Amino acid sequence: MNLLWMERLGDWNPQFLRELKGQLKTRKLAIAIGVSLIGQFLLVLYFYEQLNLDGTYSSFCVRNSNYNCRLDAAGQIVIEWQQWWQTIFSVLNWILPLILLLAGVHMIISDLGKEERRGTLNFIRLSPQSSQSILTGKTLGVPILVYLGVALALPLHCWSAISAGVPFYLLVSFYLLSGASYCFFYSAALLYGFLSGFQAASASFLTFVFASPLLSLMNSSAYLFSQANFDWSNSGRYSWQWFYIPIGSNLLLADAFTFLNFGLWTYWIWQALNRRFSNSNATLLSKKQSYWIVACFELLLLGFCLQNNLNPAKIAESSSLWGDLSLVESVNLLWFLGLIAALSPHRQALQDWARYRRDSISNRKGFWKSNLIQDLLWGEKSPSLVAVAVNLGIKTVIWGAWILSWPQNTHKISAILGLIVSLNWILILAGIVQTLLFLKTEKRSLWAGITVIALIVFPPIFFTLLSMPFYQSSGIWLLTAFPWIAAKEASAIPVFLTILGQWSVTALLSLQVTRQMRLAGESSSKAIFANRPSAPAR
Repeated sequence: MNLLWMERLGDWNPQFLRELKGQLKTRKLAIAIGVSLIGQFLLVLYFYEQLNLDGTYSSFCVRNSNYNCRLDAAGQIVIEWQQWWQTIFSVLNWILPLILLLAGVHMIISDLGKEERRGTLNFIRLSPQSSQSILTGKTLGVPILVYLGVALALPLHCWSAISAGVPFYLLVSFYLLSGASYCFFYSAALLYGFLSGFQAASASFLTFVFASPLLSLMNSSAYLFSQANFDWSNSGRYSWQWFYIPIGSNLLLADAFTFLNFGLWTYWIWQALNRRFSNSNATLLSKKQSYWIVACFELLLLGFCLQNNLNPAKIAESSSLWGDLSLVESVNLLWFLGLIAALSPHRQALQDWARYRRDSISNRKGFWKSNLIQDLLWGEKSPSLVAVAVNLGIKTVIWGAWILSWPQNTHKISAILGLIVSLNWILILAGIVQTLLFLKTEKRSLWAGITVIALIVFPPIFFTLLSMPFYQSSGIWLLTAFPWIAAKEASAIPVFLTILGQWSVTALLSLQVTRQMRLAGESSSKAIFANRPSAPAR
């Protein structure tokens, strides 16, 4: 019976079975079960001691009109047990997810790092299993003892929730949302591990930083619903809308929206994971995938800007639309920096593309159907400039339409121009990154990162130190990576001069990339006859 069960499990996911055999040893099992049960006992004992039943005061007592603890006929303190259980429930709501996330991420990344150092990860890559099957087996199997320890604490968690008056549907919603968030954070940690060289400590730290706000939000919901006479319409989240859909009107709708978003972004992370696991030199995303993911991201952002519970006249007076635009552009700057890193191939891939693509720039198929244009739009190893430009076009179309829908006309032109200046800036950064990634040095990624950060950070600091605020020197601030904050104050001439200057820089960078590709595409013999060293393989 046991062998049949293991055989079926091995057929479903051989990697998972391998991890179970390595982790489920008697000694490890005893330690995991013992730590979980002792931890629960100590937690309950600690809060039991807080009751102070032998004294005259307790934090959990029922209070009289003078805010003193009420005593029963026997002179004992009357305890507010619902509050006591609620405190235990709140503590478990923090402890259990953090153990699952931090310990789970640390164990998975550490295990992959060991496999990488031993050289067995490449052996696993050569197995007939899919990358999805292998990584799923790792995710489920490596932290299996952590899962077991937390599972043993679930009865106490459920009992404390019921005793605290938390509705059953809220508890089910909490578990579903927690499961979706674990899938997302484990997937993101795996991707970070493949990019950072499996640094487990930093992966756990980043998981804590990004997961803490979510845990805080989930715990506050559970706390509010356990309060008597709580009215959800008084919650700060009640007014949340997305594409005019009142996602904050009730908790279940908000949880469903969050659940779907976790699923969507986990799916995209797995697309990058599958590519990275199969080929460590491949870009994180294909160009086709980048178009879809940018459209998803921009539409998600746009949905939060479309709400019908705001007064248009008040919006126009308070310039809150400019505030929304500034926030969106700030988020998009970070988003596109990540996208450039995910799309830009490195030196070896560019050399391969330049040398082995079959057709030249001009052919008889027409410009848009030529192999060169198709490669630049869809190819795996071609330079990323055209693909970044297409993605910027998607962003500009979406947000340009939003700006045109503004109720007032005063600042529409300035906002559109600011959008164009911002687009050009990101395209220049993409050209610089692609040029630097063709350097011969092994640290070209580091140089590209330092250059981009310096271009973004130093100009605003420099202008601020010179006492040149954006509302007084708006023309100068158009030259920074944050042109949208100055576009509203700038006159037309500086804006158009800035755009012309940006186009000139973009053209020069494109010519430089074209020159690099032409040199890389020359055969070694041609370079020798031209008395010029050919581009090395790496």
